[in-house]
Amino acid sequence: MTSEDEALINFLETLGVRVIFCKDHLWNSDGLRMFLPMPCKGPMSISQNEQKYLWHQGAFFLRFPTRDNLPAFPSHIYLVDDKNYDLGSIMGNQRKETRRALRKSTVTRIPIQYLYKDGFDLIKDTYSRQGRTWNQSTIESWDRYFHAAANNPLFEAWGAFVGTQLAAYRLDFSYRGGFYGEALFNRRDLLKYQVMNALMFVSTKEAIRRKEIDHVSYGMRGLIGESEALNRFKESMGYKRVPIAERIEVAPWLKPAFDFGLSSIINAVARRYTDTSAKAGRICGMINTYRRQRMNCLDE
Repeated sequence: MTSEDEALINFLETLGVRVIFCKDHLWNSDGLRMFLPMPCKGPMSISQNEQKYLWHQGAFFLRFPTRDNLPAFPSHIYLVDDKNYDLGSIMGNQRKETRRALRKSTVTRIPIQYLYKDGFDLIKDTYSRQGRTWNQSTIESWDRYFHAAANNPLFEAWGAFVGTQLAAYRLDFSYRGGFYGEALFNRRDLLKYQVMNALMFVSTKEAIRRKEIDHVSYGMRGLIGESEALNRFKESMGYKRVPIAERIEVAPWLKPAFDFGLSSIINAVARRYTDTSAKAGRICGMINTYRRQRMNCLDE
């Protein structure tokens, strides 16, 4: 285990996230006792012994990009791995908009502590604009996140400013050659300056050119899906859409019940609350992914 492994484990455990280290991969739970591997930049195989270890450590589900010829869900990872990433990497009109954004705004790395005071208004704005519910508990969770990240050597923040106003920011971490996007928030009234273009371009360019970084990634697609507009934006900004076969494994003791009836019951209950609960939405997303996987829909 390296110092990077220890630092990321410390961060996740500080936030109460379950972590399992197995065979050079750090598996972390994003809820539902579903574990995802880090790093996550392409297909991988998991032996039966590895799976057995993960089940023994408390995992209910494993979600990962598989290289094996097994039923899976057609998925993707967006990443930049071109060390020469520059304005020429950006598509057509977005290149023009990015040049305009760089004239109207300033992008710089900022202390994470800066977000203790000025980061929360942008969280509220972004949540509201996207139709996501937030309350004081949401803000407190992000406050814990910021404090844990500020005390961790892997994490950094970048901000885009219009004048002296923070218009957008992103929070990322470096791990085993990857630079991973963790959080991205912005102000509605300053989006007209295309600050997201400036922020994404400058931070991506700076990160990929570091000697120790060979990819900048947003990881696998979200369980509850992603808007086509967001996906088009990522691609237009020079991020490659890398097709992968995404597989979910279910713990052996749970699989019989899950395959024959339990998943339908859970899905039916969760669907009632998807409009008000992010967790319910993730449950539905996981079950729908698993059902389509069982149909072996790799060619869809």
